[in-house]
Amino acid sequence: MDRRDSRLLDDTREEELTREVAALRARLDEAEETLDAIRNGDVDAVVVGGPSGQLVYTLENADRPYRVLIEQMQEGAVTLSGDGAVLYCNQRFATIVGMEREELLGGSIDRFLADDATELLDWIATSDVVPPRSGEFALQAVGGRRVPVNISLVELKVDQDATRVVCAVVTDLTQNRRRSEELAAAVTRLGAEVEERRRVEDSLRLALDAAGMGNWELDLVSGEARRSARHDAIFGHPDRIPRWGLDDAIAQFVPEDRAAVRQAFEDAQATGSLKLERRIVRADDQSTRWINIQGKTFYEHGRAVRISGVVSDVTEQRAIEDQLRQSQKMEAVGQLTGGIAHDFNNLLLVIGGSLDMLVRRIPDDERLTRLIEAAKGGVARGAKLNGQLLAFSRRQDLRYEVLDIGALLPSFEHLLDRAVGESVRVRVESEPGLWLCNTDPHQLETAILNLAINARDAMPEGGRLTLRTENRVVDEELALRVDAAAGEYVVISVTDTGSGMPAEVVAHAFEPFFTTKEVGKGTGLGLSQVYGFAKQSDGFVTIDSEAGRGTAVLIHLPRTRQAVSAPPEAGTADAMESGKEVVLLVEDDPDVRAVTSAMLRDLGYEVLEASTARAALKVIDGGTPVDLVFTDVIMPFGMSGIELAQELGKRSAPPRILLTSGYTAQRVIPDELGTQLRLLRKPYTQPELSKAVREAFQSPKIWAERI
Repeated sequence: MDRRDSRLLDDTREEELTREVAALRARLDEAEETLDAIRNGDVDAVVVGGPSGQLVYTLENADRPYRVLIEQMQEGAVTLSGDGAVLYCNQRFATIVGMEREELLGGSIDRFLADDATELLDWIATSDVVPPRSGEFALQAVGGRRVPVNISLVELKVDQDATRVVCAVVTDLTQNRRRSEELAAAVTRLGAEVEERRRVEDSLRLALDAAGMGNWELDLVSGEARRSARHDAIFGHPDRIPRWGLDDAIAQFVPEDRAAVRQAFEDAQATGSLKLERRIVRADDQSTRWINIQGKTFYEHGRAVRISGVVSDVTEQRAIEDQLRQSQKMEAVGQLTGGIAHDFNNLLLVIGGSLDMLVRRIPDDERLTRLIEAAKGGVARGAKLNGQLLAFSRRQDLRYEVLDIGALLPSFEHLLDRAVGESVRVRVESEPGLWLCNTDPHQLETAILNLAINARDAMPEGGRLTLRTENRVVDEELALRVDAAAGEYVVISVTDTGSGMPAEVVAHAFEPFFTTKEVGKGTGLGLSQVYGFAKQSDGFVTIDSEAGRGTAVLIHLPRTRQAVSAPPEAGTADAMESGKEVVLLVEDDPDVRAVTSAMLRDLGYEVLEASTARAALKVIDGGTPVDLVFTDVIMPFGMSGIELAQELGKRSAPPRILLTSGYTAQRVIPDELGTQLRLLRKPYTQPELSKAVREAFQSPKIWAERI
């Protein structure tokens, strides 16, 4: 191709390109005009040509997906003008405010705003809501209902000169608020329940601590146990140990109890409950303690999964219970012993009284006199034994005096020296400032003598005996164990270096007739007398002894703040005094009545007899003159000797009264009669009877006036 042809081709191509550019520009202008028409609302549809022909797009078709989305969403949508007029809203917004949508268009939004929504009006009126703003407000719906909502605002940019439009999305917060309130209420309830459970757990912990109990929970699946600090402390672990299981617990029980403990836990899985009381060896001090374990089994799907319960140290409780059982046993034995002693006293009185009568009637025969005196000596020894029985049963008549025991120590030391012999060294110790006590000095001396004799017998090869007096304050714990009152006591202890006693012997040491001595070397009443004397003096006695380590017996007598009693007047020798008065003898035992009547007649008295108190009243009311009523205290058929004396005191001219008893007379004589009525203890001799009768006649006849 030559140069001319080539130039012609270039010109043609340029013309075609120019025409194509003009066509594209025309189409662009047309599109711009169409868009302007759409923006200005001058057209309702757009026709677009394509491979499939011409398609018509209306404005409704163009925004249909967005309209459907806005109508279906759960938030309210509203378009507002700059002055707050409603240009558009979806059905959800109309529902929120409770009006028809058609009624809303053109109206102002501020009619739905509460007083606290001024900030929202400011946002709508602001010329530029950038960035979008959001806040919680209250809409005033139809009917006065307040609807909490969240409103998000954004300005819609259309044209610089176009009317300002603000779009708002309104979210109803009613359900959210309700759920929040319900959640808050649930949280409050849960918090209250947690607090209540914490309080209950604290109360339970305090209650368990106060009761000295620890709690535990054994997981039967893992074998691990959760425990309280008190639980570990009971087992002797003051510091919490990290791991604890059933095997750890069983290992601390004494060997002979371990099988029973394991079996109890196995049985609890089937029975549903656990209860056992066995001995453990504490980890810290290796002491043997009794513990009580109780628990309950919990199940899941029929399978035992855990056991929960409590544990407590019951060593002291068992000791108190043992002491109570021992006290009850001693009380029962005491009642039996007292009854025996009462009858025995009557027998001794019959024998001794008969001997007194015989010795005055037999010829002056030295051989017969020796036999009678030997028999009377046997009666005296029997009376002494009977006195020990009455002491144990606390039915002897004590002659109380306020004593300074420290001042009596020299006489006690002399008493001990005579009782124990030369092979035993006696040592007497006394605490300075010893308190006073109120007791019977003769019975105290007898108690110390009995203890000294027991100590001597426990040291056949010799040894050391220590008599010590001291002040002591007894706490509640010890008081509970010995069934006494806590407080201040004077303690008299007798300690030896002898063979001592094992625990099983100590447990029976105070029982009457219990002895470890050979036959004929002890009555078994020495410690019984000490026990009864201390108890009747409102005190108690304890034994500290161990085989091979000696014995200490401690008599505790309560402190008194009264003044020391004046020393008693010196007594006179027994003398037989006769008389001519009329004596009414009231005695239910016929043998005692016969012997006593004979002794009185032998003394010159005229004797009337009655077997009961009521029979005695009949004698007196029958007009028979009576100068003295000599009556037993314990009488059958409903009226005692005390009641007889009270009844006689109501008479215009009552006779004098002399009481006798081999039992518990002192405890049944009322205070108002105790200083006015004389008491002759059984068994008595004829000289003692003679003296008591004459003293009764010589005493002022004033007691009846004070009844």
